[in-house]
Amino acid sequence: MPLSQDTTSALYGAYRLARADAGGMAYFDTSVDGFWRSFIAAALVAPLFALFLAIRFNTGEMEITPFRFAAVETIAYVIAWLIFPLIMFHVAQAIEREQEFIGYIVAYNWASVWQNLVYLPFVILSELGLLSAGAGRAMGMLVLVMVMLYTWFITKTALRVTGVLATGLVILDFVVSIILNALTESMVR
Repeated sequence: MPLSQDTTSALYGAYRLARADAGGMAYFDTSVDGFWRSFIAAALVAPLFALFLAIRFNTGEMEITPFRFAAVETIAYVIAWLIFPLIMFHVAQAIEREQEFIGYIVAYNWASVWQNLVYLPFVILSELGLLSAGAGRAMGMLVLVMVMLYTWFITKTALRVTGVLATGLVILDFVVSIILNALTESMVR
């Protein structure tokens, strides 16, 4: 599937942001249409995420049917892509950054492609037992720190907020992810 010019441009912008280059923001379509198109990122990540889930189901001690596992994880995947933008819509209003909201979510969504391209292969290797427990924890911590720093830079740059406020928003994102993961785990175990 060839990527459109808009998608390629957005991925390049996200790559530039990953290199701490604020100029990456110029590569995003920050219109309302661009906002909705940025959720194409979820479709780009989905095949690798589905591979991870298949491996996880086959290597784990799941006591549920494959259908229920797939249904719960699919619903959680969709919610994961929608819940933080919904929360941030209200936060952006509260911190008087409504004008920056669309650009922020566009950058956030496209950056998720790169984040998952780094993170998912790591968790797949861990799930397959190809990393020792110690190496898995160390690499997991390193990847988590890298993702959080990347998200912090995007938040600070796209919303034009202080580093302290960006830190708080990244922590909010992290907490929302932990809660959603815990709820999902409770439904598949």
